[in-house]
Amino acid sequence: MTRGAGAVAVCVAIVVLHVLAAEAGAQAPTAPEAPAEYQRQGLPATDPSGTTDEVDAATAEVEAAAAGEPTGLDHQAKSRIEEIVVRARRRAEALEDTPVSVTALNASNLRDSGIYRLDQVAELVPNLQYTNNIVGNLATFRIRGVGTANWEIQFDPGVAIYLDGVFLPRASGSLLSVVDVQQVEVLRGPQGTLFGKNSVGGAINMTTVKPQPNFEGFALVRPGNFSSLETQVMLNIPIFEDRVLSRFAFFTANRNGYLFNTAQNTTYNNRDEMTFLGGLRFLVDDATTIDLTGTWGRSHVRSRGGKCIVVDDDAALSPLYGPQFYPECRRTTLFENDQNIQGLSDIESYGTWGVLNHEIGELWELDDLSVKAIGAWNEQRPRVRFDVDGTSADVVWQSTAGGSVFDGRPGEQQQVSGELQLNGSALDGRLVFVTGLFAQWETATDERATNVGPPLNQHNTNASKIKNWTWAPYLQATADVTDWLSLTGGIRYTEDKKSLLLTQFVPDTGQVLLKPVSDSRLFTAWTPMASIASTLPEDLLPGWTDHLMGYFTYSQGFKGGGFNALPGGQNEEGVDALAAPFEPETLESFEIGFKTILFDNRLTFNASFFLAKYEDIQRISARIVGEGPEGIPIYQRITENAAEATTKGFELETLAYPIDGLQITGNIGVTDARYDDFPDAISALTDEIIDRSGERFNRVPEFTSFVAVQYSLAVEADGPEILTGWLTPRLEWYYQSSMFVTAPELVDTFQPGYNLLNARLSYVFWDDRAQIALWGKNLADQTYIDFTVPAVSTFGFLVNYPGLPRTWGGEISYRF
Repeated sequence: MTRGAGAVAVCVAIVVLHVLAAEAGAQAPTAPEAPAEYQRQGLPATDPSGTTDEVDAATAEVEAAAAGEPTGLDHQAKSRIEEIVVRARRRAEALEDTPVSVTALNASNLRDSGIYRLDQVAELVPNLQYTNNIVGNLATFRIRGVGTANWEIQFDPGVAIYLDGVFLPRASGSLLSVVDVQQVEVLRGPQGTLFGKNSVGGAINMTTVKPQPNFEGFALVRPGNFSSLETQVMLNIPIFEDRVLSRFAFFTANRNGYLFNTAQNTTYNNRDEMTFLGGLRFLVDDATTIDLTGTWGRSHVRSRGGKCIVVDDDAALSPLYGPQFYPECRRTTLFENDQNIQGLSDIESYGTWGVLNHEIGELWELDDLSVKAIGAWNEQRPRVRFDVDGTSADVVWQSTAGGSVFDGRPGEQQQVSGELQLNGSALDGRLVFVTGLFAQWETATDERATNVGPPLNQHNTNASKIKNWTWAPYLQATADVTDWLSLTGGIRYTEDKKSLLLTQFVPDTGQVLLKPVSDSRLFTAWTPMASIASTLPEDLLPGWTDHLMGYFTYSQGFKGGGFNALPGGQNEEGVDALAAPFEPETLESFEIGFKTILFDNRLTFNASFFLAKYEDIQRISARIVGEGPEGIPIYQRITENAAEATTKGFELETLAYPIDGLQITGNIGVTDARYDDFPDAISALTDEIIDRSGERFNRVPEFTSFVAVQYSLAVEADGPEILTGWLTPRLEWYYQSSMFVTAPELVDTFQPGYNLLNARLSYVFWDDRAQIALWGKNLADQTYIDFTVPAVSTFGFLVNYPGLPRTWGGEISYRF
């Protein structure tokens, strides 16, 4: 913690010293004029003297965002901080005026940090963690310690993911490639009023670039070590004058794995992805726009591999498996094993959505009325196969890959959703509101085979099907009580129905282990919010302060309930535990924060402090539910509403331009997430009942920090004019404090604090159209674990999976 905090302190000190020097009259070099390429795209330019009217700049930025234009790409020329536009409250407004704890990352931020998949943004956002898993390509996020690590179809996420306003409810297909993205917004804290269920921890909203009126294109190639290669192409084509526009993007990513499997002479922990994104924009008239978007993607990896560790020689099944299996387990390392099961995670996802925006204008006593209608259809087809023990021994493996009776069948997931939204104002703009109605229908199947090798030699298939629907009306309004004080209130009502059909059978004989069980439950929730925000009048601001806004927010959120139906050993004896429902999680949050712009638009400093009460937390554990032949215990993974907890902490974020060309970005996240009451927890070590009251959450570091420093130098080439451009070195430092990946009783899952050092050197030239770069990630080659499979109470072992080691490479791109 000390090193990470020191890094931020040093950078902040540098900012202050440079600002004081500038205020004392030090002359900074003048940045060159904003590149013509970005002027051609109609992007707002920054006046290097800093005299541009802030209101006009913000208005231009809002209009650009509403039009779907990529903003903020001319970062080399920046010498002042421009307004950042977000839609955290379902309307376009400046980030520094939004009383929500939100981080916005535009296309420049993402590219500077080498981010090409959604999980990589975690380093740039305080108190956001991506929880990896055994297959390696599923979306499981936590914000402020709240979320989920469960990717099965029976569980809802705790952090809602939106793509162009479309809610993606499943982990499969939601780990999005960052392709032709305009902005990624991460909203921290429950967003239950405007973003609905499953935003108990927060929400991630990714917006793609919409078709533009100019013919343009982009191509990128990014090779690296581990035989990695990423490519991206984009083509924007106006079809019919300025009325019908089109835009298409294609992205691929391939990388060999960093764990070697000696049994199969291949690598695991690899990456093999491709994504297509296409859109049409219809400019019906000056008041009506229709956007149609379609996407197809496939992520095909050989699952993950890790180090098997023997923890308990006296576990329940140790006498049966220990003598043959434990020597195999002890031979593995973090980066080499010999698992005999061909791992697989193959997720194909596709969908289409349409968005209609219509400006109504004035109607009765209402002004600035606009209506938005969203309709979407999405589908995912996941296939997985993974070796739970990670060795050449036949202990236990699971599969939905299909192809044999012991491989189950591929899953199918489908969602259809619609949303109608109305924005407007009244009382001469002093009252602004948004109201809407959301609905979604969903079906999904998971037919997973669980195979236990000899001597038990057990095989069973857990076939579950869910059928869900949800609908929710919502309303939120902001009233300007005075020119400097505003009040916001909102409410959402949600009905969420979950249905389950479950059976179990022996795949090779057809013997029924569990007769079909069906059940359905209706869960309802009210999720209110209220906030007060005050912007200090300009005549009361100190001379070095350009903007100061403070706020207090109360909000509620919930994550949907459901049914257990988890795969594993089972028979009729344990049907009550297997099919039992569990209730939704709920969270009440209290947050206070402030947002500032300082020193003539050269520094922003935002802070938020939160306290939340977390109830009915859904936790998975394994316990004995019956007894099989010869007294062999039958274990089942079950889900219970197990505990109450308190989460508290804070986030600090800063962006500074101390001198022209120098940009410093930093953040600190602190989260203290502990169980208040959890007396009936099940030990991951012995299957005994233990008390976890007062214990910290697993997989939640108490402290994270991030610092990025880059300096852009204008280069005047003596040779061809096309070589004149910008040289930008960038250095990033991310620190994460210690945590238990699984549970304190499993000491082998303790991950000490670690640092990640990243760097990039880029040269932009040819009228800002071409770019070449060298990049490196985890340059210090830190070794750390980011996921664990515990099977200690049953087989006596666990498997630790390592994070990505040092990677490096180059990049070349061209824009026209």
